[in-house]
Amino acid sequence: MINERSDMLANENIKKLIYRMSTPAIVGLLVQAFYNLVDTIFVGRGLGADSALGIAGLSVAFPVQMLMMGISMGLGIGGASIISRALGMGDHKKAERTLGNMVMLVIISSVIFTILGLVFIDPVLKVFGASESILPFAREYTKYILMGTIFFSFSAALSNTIRAEGHAKFAMSIMLISSIVNIILDPLFIFEFNMGIMGAAVATVISQVVGCVLVIHYYTSNISMVPFRLVYMVPDLALSWETVSIGMSEFIFNSVESLVFILLNQSLLIYGGDMAIAVFGIIIKIFMLTLMPIMGIKHGIQPIFGFNYGAGNFERVRETVSISNYIVFGMCILSVIVVFLIPEQIFRFFSTDAGLIDVGVPAIKISFLMMPFIGSQIVAMALLQSLGKSKGSLMITLSRQIFFLPPLVFILPLYMGLTGIWVAFPISDFLGFVVAVILMKREVSRLVAPVHLDEN
Repeated sequence: MINERSDMLANENIKKLIYRMSTPAIVGLLVQAFYNLVDTIFVGRGLGADSALGIAGLSVAFPVQMLMMGISMGLGIGGASIISRALGMGDHKKAERTLGNMVMLVIISSVIFTILGLVFIDPVLKVFGASESILPFAREYTKYILMGTIFFSFSAALSNTIRAEGHAKFAMSIMLISSIVNIILDPLFIFEFNMGIMGAAVATVISQVVGCVLVIHYYTSNISMVPFRLVYMVPDLALSWETVSIGMSEFIFNSVESLVFILLNQSLLIYGGDMAIAVFGIIIKIFMLTLMPIMGIKHGIQPIFGFNYGAGNFERVRETVSISNYIVFGMCILSVIVVFLIPEQIFRFFSTDAGLIDVGVPAIKISFLMMPFIGSQIVAMALLQSLGKSKGSLMITLSRQIFFLPPLVFILPLYMGLTGIWVAFPISDFLGFVVAVILMKREVSRLVAPVHLDEN
């Protein structure tokens, strides 16, 4: 089984390999994004006159979930990068040590995050833009989500290492099963048990427990070619630093997104009130749904990059970069077409509030204008992370989220009002694309000749 997976990563046709490795991740992530949408739809439909406030509450709580995602995915991507390259070089002991060390990091970070989150829940939500009317809804949802941090983190982080082994279908099944559980429980808890927004949170946590159980099953059975060993849970400072540094761009990406949410929600509150925050919450959920296929490609190509880089097969790395860029561009174009064709219908799924729809339709069209340029940024991040080039992937993250978007969100509304906030998104998307392409081309040009495996 080990030889089969190694042979697949090293020799299979790149187009077929991308399809094989990415399709399970795309399916799983789409279902995962869909259940996030379902949360919002059921909350919007289940709270009646308070639907806009409920959706706004989810929007304010979303940055907390992004921080959770950033920590777990950062550790997962960092560990997966090391494991992929170790397997490519035939160093199975290092792969096992990396897995055990990563599990310990996940446990420690989850416990700390949960405690701090619960202690400071109200101040944090207020900073993220919760008005007095939104705060009760945001608090009710967030406190239960925080209690499930460790289950979510295990599932999210270790799904990356499962894919690093070339076992993408199992990683997909984890996301698929947990998402289906959430989708089934949502209407049951929200409507049948009349639990409201709390029901949406409880359903999400239960689905995360299911995902965690499946991950534990994978690593305690004979499925994995990188078996989990308790002895390797003893912290290894060198491996911990390498894991964290490689995954730092992913952590910062999500963390900075959360910080940007502070600016966005505060600006939205000033220029558009609670209704604008609700609109933004819906746009983000739609954006995440359209982004999931791109992230699926990212998850699929990272093991290809890492394994072949570690094995010295640089031409396969270059070919994967080229083909995946064409694929993600086509996906992004398709999502823009859909958004422009049925914007009003999209908002009606969430709420029949006429005011929300009137604000939302032009906002989503403007926000998605430069979506076609986002795909290449994701491919560039995947390449740099997989090759252990943490500085480059971090620069891609910082360029859009720090250098471009916040200044635009601050400046443009001064002249354009609420519209200026929506306009800031496509401008920063395009500028981030320029930075990503420059860094990606530079790294690809270095692959024509043997390179040193450590970052300069």
